[in-house]
Amino acid sequence: MPDTHVTCPNCGYGYENLRKSTRMFDCPACGTTLYREDNTLAPMGNNGEMHDYPMLFGLGDAVTAEGRKYVIQGHARYDYGRGTWDEMYGEDGDGKGAWISIDEGDVVVQYPYHGNAGPRRTDPPAVGEKITYAKTDYTVTEADTAKCVAVRGQFPELVQVDDEHYFINASGPSGQLLSGEFWEGGHQWYEGTWLDPFTLKVDRQDGSSGR
Repeated sequence: MPDTHVTCPNCGYGYENLRKSTRMFDCPACGTTLYREDNTLAPMGNNGEMHDYPMLFGLGDAVTAEGRKYVIQGHARYDYGRGTWDEMYGEDGDGKGAWISIDEGDVVVQYPYHGNAGPRRTDPPAVGEKITYAKTDYTVTEADTAKCVAVRGQFPELVQVDDEHYFINASGPSGQLLSGEFWEGGHQWYEGTWLDPFTLKVDRQDGSSGR
């Protein structure tokens, strides 16, 4: 349900479609990144420069992946030195969230582990190291540092420009992906599956469709 009583403290822009799950978003009027706690908004800096280039989908589009439809609510771009990738946050009709990553045409849908779920490791494994979780064997294929360079839309957590974290990607035998993000004082694990982008169905805001 939207909250109609929230305004940007920087410019006064009013929000009529802010989701209850949203904790962070950028103001479309002045570009300020805002963090929401209860019904109070705190400015967190600017939303960065999002250079435009052709994307498979964007904010407001509905993406159907593996039989589940997500409406894209947030878009974050990360720089990892050798290039950039895009993280889209979407929610399905039941409000379940997923992160859809796009990196040079490769697409993966991932879900965060909550509570005590996920690997017990709190330190990042090295490239080439083996990880076994939920009876599946993974091999770490990538590890690097990522920096957030731009954000747009709404997110269920704080995603801030210039924040950095160390990440690892570990591949399973059948397209599974186990990812970890590590920062000072915390970490987060995700599970997902690599997808052929041609299997996605995209219903865009303008009414057009595509794959």
